Amino acid sequence: MHTEQLPWDSVPGPHYPVRDLKPRKKWVTVGGWILVAVLFLGGLATKYYMLLLFGVLYTLTLLTKKDVVVTKRGLEFYYQMRITTQYNFWGWDQIVSVTREDKNHPEVVALYFGMENKAKRLYFTRPIAEKVLELAREVKPGITIREAENSYPSNHAKRRK
Repeated sequence: MHTEQLPWDSVPGPHYPVRDLKPRKKWVTVGGWILVAVLFLGGLATKYYMLLLFGVLYTLTLLTKKDVVVTKRGLEFYYQMRITTQYNFWGWDQIVSVTREDKNHPEVVALYFGMENKAKRLYFTRPIAEKVLELAREVKPGITIREAENSYPSNHAKRRK
């Protein structure tokens, strides 16, 4: 997919990318393309032409690319599809809190960004999460930064009996 320029490329300072907790596995992508082929063939071979529409929509879903970063401006979301793009932005002036949640994952921690009555959970590697919290303190000194209460025991097997 061709990317011209991302909206935050001209923003000075660090860009901290979000990490997927569970990236899409190869067999899921292959299975998705097989489903697209079945939908197209079903739409052409039967009287259910609506399957062609579902095939097109699922194709667009498989081709969609989502980029999310934290910059000095705030949270920036950019969705790229073949037919359209969408850009969402949460500025630091709108974000009222950042909550860090650590569930003992070996690589990532979750950061919850609160804005009015909404919250967005994003995953970062541990070093990047610390840098994001430092950036939040620097850009907006009055921001509320908390640790989430860990209601999960460290050994999940003990919880189930």
